[in-house]
Amino acid sequence: MIPYFLTLALALGSSLVIAQAPAPRPAAAAASDWQLRAGAALIAMPKYSGGRELRTLGTPLLEARWRENYLISTVRGLVYERRLGQGAAISLALAPDVYQRRPKDGPRLLGLDKFEIAPALRLGGEFAEGPVFLNAVASTRLGSAGKPGGRGSYAEFELGYGLLQSSELALALGVNATLMDAKLGQGLYGISAAEAGRSRLRPHAVGAGLHSVGGFVQVSYQLDAHWQLFAKASLASLRGDAADSPVVERKRQPLLALALSRSF
Repeated sequence: MIPYFLTLALALGSSLVIAQAPAPRPAAAAASDWQLRAGAALIAMPKYSGGRELRTLGTPLLEARWRENYLISTVRGLVYERRLGQGAAISLALAPDVYQRRPKDGPRLLGLDKFEIAPALRLGGEFAEGPVFLNAVASTRLGSAGKPGGRGSYAEFELGYGLLQSSELALALGVNATLMDAKLGQGLYGISAAEAGRSRLRPHAVGAGLHSVGGFVQVSYQLDAHWQLFAKASLASLRGDAADSPVVERKRQPLLALALSRSF
């Protein structure tokens, strides 16, 4: 069983929750190659994608960055990041992928194969021009090919607009979308003939395409030179074969995340 605090960290990392804008560095750290951050995060999210019941999870938030480009984090995993001028960056990360489907998470999942968390390779990009910003992350799961959902890929996109930007407070809202291939979609929302016999649900095939669309609002507040508060709320609506799956109890999927951290 995956501990709740780890599930939270993975969810934060795969849902683009943590703001990427760097906080002001403490004067004592300005001459060091290392930047450290510690804090805590809290998230409310469905037990599984398409589920109705929510759970609230908490985790420590720990990050260590070396020479601007290398990062190890409980949220983002092992990361290499490179800035491309004033308003753009790319990143490559290795981290566990949070998607899972367990029989105990809902009555409609009884009799279905277990879909487990797996390591994933992520390629990300960020671009900002004035108040407009775009975030994109493509993820490929590196689990066992013989297990449901062990392999598969998906891509997340966020397009946002900064309503307020100052040295202390930043407020933004925007839209998001997720694309998913057939391997991952079938593992999360599909039902094979064998599973249909065990669960009494109808068989369901899932193809590649648009998985969800939605919107978000986020706020970041710099309490002082060290402490930062971040909050984000989003609502995504399942689309296509995912929305039509018999395992889906609710098509609209909410998420609320809070993070408080201190830089060193």
